[in-house]
Amino acid sequence: MSAAPQERKPLCLVLGMQLGRLLSGVASIALVGSAIGFSIRRYRVDGTALNVAGPAYGFFVLVLLAAAVVGVLGVRAATKTLRVDDTGARDELFGYGAAAALISLIVTIVLFDRGQALAGLVGVVWVALSVVALVAMSTRAASVWLAGRAPALNVVAWIRTNLLLFLGLLVMLFLYVPNLVVAAMSFNQEPSRRTTYQWYSFSFHNWTHVCAPSQLCGSVVTSLWIGVVATVIATLFGTLAAFALMRHSFTGRSATNTVLFLPMATPDIVMGSSLLAFFVALRVGGHLGHTTIIIAHVMFCLSYVVVTVRARLSGLDATLQQAAMDLYANESQTFWRVTFPLVFPGILSAGLLAFSLSFDDFIITNLNAGTVSTFPIFVWGAALRGLPMQVNVIGTMMFLLAIVLVVAADLLGRSRAKGRA
Repeated sequence: MSAAPQERKPLCLVLGMQLGRLLSGVASIALVGSAIGFSIRRYRVDGTALNVAGPAYGFFVLVLLAAAVVGVLGVRAATKTLRVDDTGARDELFGYGAAAALISLIVTIVLFDRGQALAGLVGVVWVALSVVALVAMSTRAASVWLAGRAPALNVVAWIRTNLLLFLGLLVMLFLYVPNLVVAAMSFNQEPSRRTTYQWYSFSFHNWTHVCAPSQLCGSVVTSLWIGVVATVIATLFGTLAAFALMRHSFTGRSATNTVLFLPMATPDIVMGSSLLAFFVALRVGGHLGHTTIIIAHVMFCLSYVVVTVRARLSGLDATLQQAAMDLYANESQTFWRVTFPLVFPGILSAGLLAFSLSFDDFIITNLNAGTVSTFPIFVWGAALRGLPMQVNVIGTMMFLLAIVLVVAADLLGRSRAKGRA
């Protein structure tokens, strides 16, 4: 049982929770930073070999990220206990804290044994703070307030409850580590042009001189406008195709479904070479360029748009449109005032997916680009001579832009939901 809501939490419990939350948050950030630093330091300075082999590197990064996930869950448990009277979350935090203190103690002993005095002192301070947080959460006043519940963690129940969440967070962290490494390397100042992700020194030079490498910004602009044109065309025709396939029955509907899904199942090298052979057969093989790239991009983006919009249409409640027509709305009014606003999130998602696929494509584009250089083609060519660090700046900008769009869409959706409520 939990204490009555009107009773104030004991100060020792609040301090212990706050300290535990702070330690867990700092630990998560430090562990993710360690994974990034380990990824950067994987290459030797001369760029000719690896300090750590692939399997060992992957295992170590997974261990660091798993510990970071535990830290995130510790922050969640502390916050939950501070906001609501949840003894189960407090037990989870106690278990996290005990495990963190034990692991910190082992790491501290190893660091001192290897002569790492400074790192060992940090470990000692960390263990001491963990013990202080655990003691503060286990005082008599805290136990009385929590109805005498013992601060113990039921391991089996916790694993059964949190395993899926833990694995999901671990996968997300593992997927985002490369993006974080790219962001970190965008501030790296290399003394020479070599294709190696070795850290040398911190500098804003790459951000203040983004267009310093020849043709870099030109290739980005080319990729952007080709992506926009291909996205608009693919989204328009894909949306119309999705409506036709979902709302109408016609001869050849099954065959059309199969044809639309083929580009998703076809390897890029096969599609790229087939399109090249098609353009050669049309006697435009000597005029490859922007037009052929856009045609190729529309070809493979169209399937993804159809699939995305169809998924949105399949979940659309048809009674809403029937209700609109019962209220004397004609077909045009029903579509623009009811159907289109409901389908628009799916269309927007399809457009963003099509743009990312177009901007990112290399194999199909390289086979049908002629002398045109898009950003992926520029990166491939530059890597043969020595990859400039400004490439990481462009990658970081695109990553941040995607995050901003997702967050903005989420906030807009929440504000609209609150407005309707």
